[in-house]
Amino acid sequence: MTAVRSFRLDFRFGYWQWRELFLTLAACAILFSSNCLAQLNPISTEEFGKLLSQAQNGSLRAEVQVAKAYELGRTGKVDYEEAAHWYRKAADQGDPESQNSLAILYLSGRGVSRDPVQAERWFQRAASSGFPLALHNLATVYLGHEGITADPERGIELLTRAATAGLEVSQLHLGIEYLEGNVIPANAELGLKWLKRADRHHLAAADFVLGIAYENGVGTKSDLAKAFRHYHDAAEHGFAGAQNNLGRLYLEGRGVERDSHQALRFFQAAAEKGNPQSYLNLAICALQGCGGVADSTAAYGWYLAAATTVKPMPARFETKFSEIAAQLTAEQIRSAQEASQTWIAQHPTADPHTPLLLDRVPGVAIAANRQPAAIRTEDEVFKRLWEQTPFTPEPSPKRVFGR
Repeated sequence: MTAVRSFRLDFRFGYWQWRELFLTLAACAILFSSNCLAQLNPISTEEFGKLLSQAQNGSLRAEVQVAKAYELGRTGKVDYEEAAHWYRKAADQGDPESQNSLAILYLSGRGVSRDPVQAERWFQRAASSGFPLALHNLATVYLGHEGITADPERGIELLTRAATAGLEVSQLHLGIEYLEGNVIPANAELGLKWLKRADRHHLAAADFVLGIAYENGVGTKSDLAKAFRHYHDAAEHGFAGAQNNLGRLYLEGRGVERDSHQALRFFQAAAEKGNPQSYLNLAICALQGCGGVADSTAAYGWYLAAATTVKPMPARFETKFSEIAAQLTAEQIRSAQEASQTWIAQHPTADPHTPLLLDRVPGVAIAANRQPAAIRTEDEVFKRLWEQTPFTPEPSPKRVFGR
């Protein structure tokens, strides 16, 4: 579908839907251990044989490396059962990273029967040594995970410890908790503090949330220049939600000179990653002719793509595109349907339950046989974070956050 000028739909983005943002973050918040991105290269048969021999002779370091190799498929195939076997051996020796990894296997049911109780037990053992990922994961399950008794107070305590230890995704999560105010009393000042700490090392999701805060004046004065900067920084890291919102600022000329071509570029970049909100924006771009020519068929195709993933669809948007569809021929409608179906098939929306992946972790409690390093999170798992569009209904004056 080619996004291409017609008229401006009179929709404006409304309140900041923190609840949707928080719930999605919570769904994604279980973390793998530090192996997930650090060692993706294949391992030779000879090298793996040496590691396996060392592991069989009781080397803790080798046990961990063998478990990682099986979990990541570095041996040529993924074998979760073998990964669980070697993680358990290392976990029984008190290795907190392996305890955390074993807990995740129990929580997901990979290589072992799914057992949330066992997962909680292993998270607790890893967290008792102060391992930041385990602190975060245990906090996440206590804040609400099927099969484990919720303990919000304990969850916030653990999340704060992980955030204080330097785990940036915990800082992000905690910042949103303070802004949301459902589990702990709302405190915008603390919320922004934690978000800014998460952003020190350019965590794209933190830039995204800070961009929303500055755009809407949540916990701070509205500052479109800062909103633009944070969206831009996150977009530069390929964060789809920020690309969508940056395109919207260009389309509206807010915080930056209006530039429909730049808007189109960023909307398309977000759409390539399966970002459903960008489909709505591309529909508007097609009606406005961002690419130089208005195209109602393309606009309707993007609307149909959005309709499969954006729930609920703004009522006025549905009304407007019903009117547009009434003006299209049967052939144009069929063309739009085929284009939207093809696009959705080729650009699936990210699974919100995909775990976050880390390639390094803070060195607070890493076993002595491994070197601590700074953290970086894989931003793509945040694809399903709530992303604003110009099409949300105006909020009730009595409601600041979405509930």
